[in-house]
Amino acid sequence: MAVKVAIIDDETTLRFTLEMFLQDEGYEVETASTLNEGKTLITEFQPHITLLDIRLPDGNGLDSLIEFKERFPDMAVMMLTAYGDAKTAVRAMKDGAFDYLTKPFELEELKLALEKWMKQHDLEKEVERYREEERRTHPIRMIGESLPMKELREKISLIAESGSTTVLVRGETGTGKELVARSIHQHSSRRDGPFVAVNSASIPEDLIEVELFGRMKGEQETKVGLMEWADGGTLFLDEVGDLSLDLQVKLLRFLEDKKIKRVGSVHDVDVDVRVIAATNRNLETMIQDQTFRSDLYYRLNVVPVQLSPLRERGRDVIMLAEHFLSEFCQQMSKPVPVLKEEAKSLLLNYNWPGNVRELKNSIERIAILHQDKALSAKHFDFLQPDDGVHRAAGDEETIQFSDQFSLEDYLEQIEKEQIERAVKESKWNITQAGKRLGISRYALQRRIDKYNIT
Repeated sequence: MAVKVAIIDDETTLRFTLEMFLQDEGYEVETASTLNEGKTLITEFQPHITLLDIRLPDGNGLDSLIEFKERFPDMAVMMLTAYGDAKTAVRAMKDGAFDYLTKPFELEELKLALEKWMKQHDLEKEVERYREEERRTHPIRMIGESLPMKELREKISLIAESGSTTVLVRGETGTGKELVARSIHQHSSRRDGPFVAVNSASIPEDLIEVELFGRMKGEQETKVGLMEWADGGTLFLDEVGDLSLDLQVKLLRFLEDKKIKRVGSVHDVDVDVRVIAATNRNLETMIQDQTFRSDLYYRLNVVPVQLSPLRERGRDVIMLAEHFLSEFCQQMSKPVPVLKEEAKSLLLNYNWPGNVRELKNSIERIAILHQDKALSAKHFDFLQPDDGVHRAAGDEETIQFSDQFSLEDYLEQIEKEQIERAVKESKWNITQAGKRLGISRYALQRRIDKYNIT
């Protein structure tokens, strides 16, 4: 379908010239010589673009611009005038014009301006189509009927009613913090805006400020940060406890006044973003250790969301396992096997230290490696406890308590042992070891340095 262009200008020669030129370029064109004629034309013709003269016999086109944009919000307007000045141009752009040409102008200028609009329009339509397709084909599903999941769904619904409240999602690794953030976004008034996920631990410390806030280093080297990319939508900031104190100050400033400053710039940029932060770290302890700012903690923790580990969600583990099994088998064009009772019992009794992420990875492995119509306990033999860490529910490890006992030291020792095992089995491939442990390679490298593992 040809792009429709309306021309509202009282200069007969210019009107005719523009009409002939644009028709030759493939546009469908209609013209009017007065403002009143133009209003009727727009109502009947429904153009994609209107070229609007400012000085017309029966009124000022600039004064009618806001009315046009309110009545026809999808129509683009380009202002034309023989009396160009900076103040008029600024007002036209502020009131909704997509461009501004001063007479006399070259026809090539008009052609380039229209092509620029069409590219932007096509991009916006493609983005909107993608978002709609994503919402339609990949709706966020919070699977589970346990009491923690019912309470979580209710809380997400309440949070989504507020489009700007800051949220702090907490829970063990693999409990689905990003899924919760996406669900809040999808059910909120920001659903048509972007959802930008940032893992603080996966970006090197010397780069994260530029990634978040952008950089200004000359006109050609401007880098837009992820905060600006999320404008109008939601920024999910995972592993917020890994931010340096300097970055924490900048994040706090943004949360307070909704302005950012690109690296290398002295000017503020207004950004409308809801921040959903997440962490599996004990921020209260970090505050005591002075590695996390208390003022940022209180600003992030406006609405806290605590996620339950999979081991506390009862038969949700069976529902999730069957869901993942169906999903992966469909992707591989395989028949979906059933879970025998002995397999269900094993899944229910396993401790799931990696939570939903570990369950999903386990089911994917089985879907790839097995063709059986039914899955028994033997298919899940890799889940059997073999080192005292992956424990079935009800099993206990005997811990010798004493006056010198330290739970923190005990847990660090377990963490160190599992890291040593993971890097050894991965032959010191840090990325691969990080995936096995469910953490980023940068987070793993910090822990390796912390425990002096060689």
